[in-house]
Amino acid sequence: MDSLKTVVIAGAGSGIGAGILEQLQNKNLRAIGLSRRGVIQDDIPVHGKNYKCDLREEREVKSTLEWIGKIDVLYITLGDGLFKSIHDTSLDEWEAHIRLNLTAPFLILRNAYFQLKKAKFPLVVMLSSTAGKVGFSESSAYCTTKHGIAGLAKSIREEWKGEIRVTTVYPGAVYTSIWEGREGFNKEDMIPSKDFALQMTALLESPPSLNIEDMYILPPKGIL
Repeated sequence: MDSLKTVVIAGAGSGIGAGILEQLQNKNLRAIGLSRRGVIQDDIPVHGKNYKCDLREEREVKSTLEWIGKIDVLYITLGDGLFKSIHDTSLDEWEAHIRLNLTAPFLILRNAYFQLKKAKFPLVVMLSSTAGKVGFSESSAYCTTKHGIAGLAKSIREEWKGEIRVTTVYPGAVYTSIWEGREGFNKEDMIPSKDFALQMTALLESPPSLNIEDMYILPPKGIL
């Protein structure tokens, strides 16, 4: 088992993270999902399972990553959407959104570093958004966290240069539950979650001599 590449997907309980974990089910590696929706830990991590871990809590993050052991590739896909005008966004909502979308990735990276640097060709893939490049109305909290993810990735890319490759992905509209109940958007105009997950897993095949810093992926109609 230790000879297999270990891929950890933080945020594998739904959406893109769940899609990535599903795409890796039949690969000759060890794919481990982490989310609040996961199952209780086994004696040893089992390939293809999504395990319970509150990624907002450093104690849980630290103990879970230690339980996993070696980490070759880390996908950070967790997060949620908060789509309200700034005057309708409460302080509690703002702080909870920041904690999930931005503080949790910080905690994961902070605690995974020493495991990643032991890998032969370590890779971190961080999911931002078009909202990490431009602003959208009624999305102040979401845009803030996605810009924050982009900034965090740029910073650690410099800190870890020559040790760990870091790829930031800026997807346009990928159809997941985050779009449910939002008017003015058509599912048919969006990237199917399965297709996007397939593209994300293709990064595992990129030669270690390449450092793909940024990927900007949009549906055919562009930014919706």
